[in-house]
Amino acid sequence: MQPTMTAQQASLRVADYAQRAFAALPPPAALVKWAGDNNNPCDDPTDNGPQGRVVPYAEYKITGLPPDQYNHYFDVLRQWWASHGFRVLADDRPKDLYLWVENNGDGFRMALQANDVGPLYLTSTAPCVWPNGTPEPSPTS
Repeated sequence: MQPTMTAQQASLRVADYAQRAFAALPPPAALVKWAGDNNNPCDDPTDNGPQGRVVPYAEYKITGLPPDQYNHYFDVLRQWWASHGFRVLADDRPKDLYLWVENNGDGFRMALQANDVGPLYLTSTAPCVWPNGTPEPSPTS
C-alpha cells in the first residue's frame, strides 16, 4: 500500500497549484471558485489500488480576459506548467480549447478549458488519497 497525504492536505495543494498557475495570467483576470473542496470517490483507480480513497478537486472560473485572446492564455499557462514540473497529457487545440497537464513529481493534474464565448475554467485535482491519510495496517491475530 502506497502512503498518501490526507484529503485535507491534498485539497490545500490543489488550491495552491490553481493559485500559482492563475498568477501567470495578466490583470484584470480574476479567479472565482466555481466548485471545490470536493472529493470524488476513487472507484476506478488507474493504479489498481484499494477502494475507499478519494480524489480531492476544485474548479475555478477565470473572468476578465477577452475570449479572442484565449488561445494566447492557453499558451501562457502551458509555458508556466512546463517550467514548473508539469507535462502535457492533452492539448486539443485548435479543435477544442482544452489543455490537460500532470505534475511529474506528485501526480496532481490541472486542466484549462473554454469555448470562444464563455469564460475560462481551471480545474485542479489530486491523485487518489485516503481521506485521513494512509490507514494503519490492521493487526493480525
